[in-house]
Amino acid sequence: MPAPRPGSRTQRRVARTTAAIEDAFVQLVLERGYERVAVDDICDRADLARATFYAHYPNKEAVLLSVSNRLTEDLMQRIAYQGGPWNVVRRDAIRTAYKHAAENPGLYRACMSDARTRQAYVSILSRYAEQNFHDRLTALGRQPRVPVPVMARAFVGSALAILEAWLAGELDGDAEQLASMALDLFIAGGAWAHGFRLDELGYSTGSPADARTPPPPATKPRSRRPQPASTSTPHGTAGESQ
Repeated sequence: MPAPRPGSRTQRRVARTTAAIEDAFVQLVLERGYERVAVDDICDRADLARATFYAHYPNKEAVLLSVSNRLTEDLMQRIAYQGGPWNVVRRDAIRTAYKHAAENPGLYRACMSDARTRQAYVSILSRYAEQNFHDRLTALGRQPRVPVPVMARAFVGSALAILEAWLAGELDGDAEQLASMALDLFIAGGAWAHGFRLDELGYSTGSPADARTPPPPATKPRSRRPQPASTSTPHGTAGESQ
């Protein structure tokens, strides 16, 4: 059967049907967990016949994969490298990633609830980060202190752990605050792994936060006794790259 013409009535109908199936699937996964969702459940929630479901997807695993791929592709388009000097720490990519999750919390929770799609997400972002780190080092003629694949996986893994805890309601703050705190943690460690000094990235004194507009004040940690005043020391993490 020939593919429907772009913008045709058939194509619009297919788009509406697949959207209804995927929306129903996400809702059910969030309510029951992936393993307890059956094709019949999806059809009932989407108010579609089983034959209609199978005309678009062979099984519920295909729905999960479609949802995950759509989510990841959209994120990758948003954080794609747009150019600029490689010795500048780019904060936009991780901010965009957290904002993307804030806009699609249900999709993220559904995709991260399954080990296969979670691993696919980690692998795609790790390859992106690895290529980005490699391009940065090549452009600047630097040799990393830590192998690039290790840096990429550490960066993605830690960022995802923070993101998942936030989506689960275990961490306070909005997407912008969370991204800023995560970057402050990542910048110094990643800079060292890349072979940079903090002053080469514009952080000669103080914290990485000193080089940008500070976020709203974070909630102060509870303490049973007054804390002594501390001096400002460099901290933060690796050049988050776009």
